Amino acid sequence: MAHALESRLYSHLCRAEQVPGHTAALIPAYNEERFIGSLVLAVRPYVDQVVVVDDGSTDHTAAIATLAGAVVLRHTTNRGKAGAVNTGFAHMRCLRPAAIVMLDGDGQHCPDDIPAVLTPVLDGTADIVVGSRFLGVRSHIPAYRQAGQHGLTLVTNLVSGVHSSDSQSGFRAFSAAAIEALSFSQRGFSIESEMQFLVREHKLRVVEAPIKVIYAEPAKRSSVLQGVQVMNGIVRLAGQIRPLLFFGLAGLLALLLGALLGLYIAELYTRTHALAIGYSLITVILCVVGTLLFFAGVVLHSIRAMVLEMRGSLLARLAGQEKGGLEADARAVRPTPVEVEQAAEAAGDRPGAAEPSHAF
Repeated sequence: MAHALESRLYSHLCRAEQVPGHTAALIPAYNEERFIGSLVLAVRPYVDQVVVVDDGSTDHTAAIATLAGAVVLRHTTNRGKAGAVNTGFAHMRCLRPAAIVMLDGDGQHCPDDIPAVLTPVLDGTADIVVGSRFLGVRSHIPAYRQAGQHGLTLVTNLVSGVHSSDSQSGFRAFSAAAIEALSFSQRGFSIESEMQFLVREHKLRVVEAPIKVIYAEPAKRSSVLQGVQVMNGIVRLAGQIRPLLFFGLAGLLALLLGALLGLYIAELYTRTHALAIGYSLITVILCVVGTLLFFAGVVLHSIRAMVLEMRGSLLARLAGQEKGGLEADARAVRPTPVEVEQAAEAAGDRPGAAEPSHAF
């Protein structure tokens, strides 16, 4: 969260103007010396600039990307993909491109799909374009990867309230409005899921475009471990971004189960005239826990709204101070009417000063 806010505050200090039609590619990379050079060279023909964020790599990723013609931003330590993307987005806010495209640094994405992914943003019909591996184009994806990707997509869709056919795709395009709105707090590999939550919050327009993928090399990380990390991130996101849904719905379900079990106990008592003490204790526990969860969801929802309002106010105040500083700078270099008159009199008193011309 600190790195995300830091990048947003840093971006307010940038004063670059937007270049019409300017496009850029953002590639977060960690120890990708095997692929980063060829990837940068393949991407350059499709965009005006390639930016690589070297997320604390211990190999030659940064040097190779620089030699290939990319602008390289370096982290001294590994911050995770979310930290790398936050750094890249902060840099993009300074550049103010019309659109950016983001690709993974491991070479699995095909650069010739970039025009299809960028077009809806450049046309003004979308703020985010998700390159989907499961729309129209058939790629050779290992079965275990497909199962994991579909499972994570199903959970993300249900919890976020936004539909996607490929919630974990790292091949995406963003408009200037999306770049300005998005910043990420999650670590690990759940940034794409977090993006789906933020899309709903910021009311961004999302479309999908079919892409190809290449899995020529074995994964650097355990797919099971990565999937567990993403699931953990989704649960955290649900609690942080949609607490009323996460806690409130769980509370209502517990209350419903308690009510149904209470009805069963009452029906059992009318038949046997004996109180089921065990079931009764479970009913009380369900009702107490359900009530606590529901009110926790309401309270957290209110706290989140207050924090978002304070954050927006802080960013607006910083933007206002920056604007005021620019106006003060302009006033400082603009001479006053008195200064102009004094300068004119001084020029007229100097020997050899030019006489004013008169037109007839």
